[in-house]
Amino acid sequence: MYDFPRRRNRSRNLLLLLLLLSAVFFCSCVTGQYELTAEKILFVLRGMPLAPMDSVIFREVRVPRNLTACICGAALASAGFLYQELFRNPLASPDLLGVSGGASVGAVCAILFGTGGIAEKQFFSFTGGLTVVFLSVLLSSAIGGNRYFNLVISGVILSALANSAIMALKYLADPTSELAAIDYWLMGSYSLAGWNDLRICAPVILICLTILFLLRYRIKVLTLGPEEAHTLGIPVRSTKRICILCSTLLVTASICVSGIVSWIGLIVPHLARTVFGSDFEHNLAETALLGAILTLAADTCARNLTSSELPISILTTAFGAVCLTVFLISVRRTANN
Repeated sequence: MYDFPRRRNRSRNLLLLLLLLSAVFFCSCVTGQYELTAEKILFVLRGMPLAPMDSVIFREVRVPRNLTACICGAALASAGFLYQELFRNPLASPDLLGVSGGASVGAVCAILFGTGGIAEKQFFSFTGGLTVVFLSVLLSSAIGGNRYFNLVISGVILSALANSAIMALKYLADPTSELAAIDYWLMGSYSLAGWNDLRICAPVILICLTILFLLRYRIKVLTLGPEEAHTLGIPVRSTKRICILCSTLLVTASICVSGIVSWIGLIVPHLARTVFGSDFEHNLAETALLGAILTLAADTCARNLTSSELPISILTTAFGAVCLTVFLISVRRTANN
């Protein structure tokens, strides 16, 4: 009986988030350079005949693009949330820990030296991201002292090295073709996302999210500290490895489709804690849904604000910087009071 109100509130939160996601998804399908009215979309959903162009724009362009933005946003937000909880650092994120940088190096290598196909970029992205995570943990242990603070420092160092490697690869790229593709990819965009991309990245992301959801109690106990987790019978080392592996897969599966979408993994977990509380076991699903909503909203704005489509990281970075400023000011005021 004690948990009933909490479960009811959580169910209400999830329902509201799902309704909001549905509303944003519908608005994203309607708006664009090629206008689709709500009536036309309802005709499509009912299986009624439409003009060929209307059907192609809805079924082959906007629906797969919106689904890709949703699932990639959920992946980035969940990975950031897990990094922050596992490493007990509110600044931990795929960007700051160097995962995004390492994955970018791998994807740029795939573009520059390979075919640039989605499966190839996914493999190289995962290899680069996992390598950086391993090196970050290794370097933070070698430095000594505060392990969790050192992890962020290690991530910053390795992110700088990854950026250096990307600049070297860009220097080697053909300026008439490959350089422009690499630059645009690094700024992030879902403009080329289609059903084929979704078929490759969606299974990886959904499997990893399912594993993390099933392990959410173990992870919650793990955040209390390794001693407490051992006492409660949680296999600390294997659980951490599974979580880091799944989180890295989430980031790389997202990056190989869209490029770098900045700040989602850092800001969305803080928004989820602010709105829904700090219970890890319950916040994972809410964080994933909130990440999907914000990423889809940013992508919708990116293709509608100007006549030419903006890279999505322009908007997510600006939004994240404003949110982080508000968080810092509110924490300072709370501390002073």
